[in-house]
Amino acid sequence: MSELIRIKNLKQYFHSGKGLLKKGYTVHAVDDVSLVVNKGETLGIVGESGCGKSTLGRSLLRLYEPTSGQILFKGQDICQLDNKAMRSLRQEMQMVFQDPTESLNPRHTVGMILQEPFVIHKLGSEAERKQWVSELLVKVGLTPDAAERYPHEFSGGQKQRIGIARAIALKPKLIVCDESVSALDVSVQAQILNLLLELQKEMDLTLIFIAHDLSVIRHISDKIAVMYLGQIVEYGEAQQVYQHPKHPYTQSLLSAIPITHPKYRNAKLRWEEQGIGERILLKGDIPSPIDRPKGCRFASRCPQVMSKCQQQPVLMEDENSHHSVSCFLYN
Repeated sequence: MSELIRIKNLKQYFHSGKGLLKKGYTVHAVDDVSLVVNKGETLGIVGESGCGKSTLGRSLLRLYEPTSGQILFKGQDICQLDNKAMRSLRQEMQMVFQDPTESLNPRHTVGMILQEPFVIHKLGSEAERKQWVSELLVKVGLTPDAAERYPHEFSGGQKQRIGIARAIALKPKLIVCDESVSALDVSVQAQILNLLLELQKEMDLTLIFIAHDLSVIRHISDKIAVMYLGQIVEYGEAQQVYQHPKHPYTQSLLSAIPITHPKYRNAKLRWEEQGIGERILLKGDIPSPIDRPKGCRFASRCPQVMSKCQQQPVLMEDENSHHSVSCFLYN
């Protein structure tokens, strides 16, 4: 399987300038992240709110200009492209946003919204664009007459289908889904996830799926990256990460998954069959991305903290399992 996108030492910092009555500061939202995503696979990025996962997704598409690092898309460093070249490349890189209500223009009909990508890139005649819009709507499970209606006339799930239709309009290679099902009911979430999987298979899409819901990530992902305070702390095949979580933070996230089936009330059985043990309650608060800890970012909350954790661990890969972890318990 060949790689589609490679991220090298990506940093995304936000600077606040000094003022008369305020002190300047820097938010280290994404701090030295390196990843590889292969063609046709789904990478799930998971972590608590504020860990930097959404910022990472937006930086990959240069919706935010990265502070430093490289983003190699099909071998080309897109950080070096000018605005004109980047606009052309955006046909191959699209995004599905968290809140479809906010991302769809309420003054435009669905037809106008879905025609916009073709208009921007000067593709097709007016008649061809209308035909393409009808085909897109059918592809995402809506009827062609939806093109004449406005976004407020649709349910949340239907709006997200429209957002997905817009994302696939130009037949991209990569789609970043930023918490794209978190605002939906559970039953609707399943429908949207299944739609994404069908489109991925049909169009040979590569997905980067950002979420904080571990059950959603498990359902859709081939590989999983766990983020904490702007860094990747664990990365590997989805089954490996779920069945054999290594980092204490990943273990605590998995232990928080609600278990409703009576069969798994026994903690030992839960761990053996699902990789989920007794609930791990983390103490303390997440450190500030403005004032980062000098050593391990997770040390202040880790139940297995050691004196060595005053240093910064690196993300090390196990050559046998290709399972990477940033923790002194393993390297």
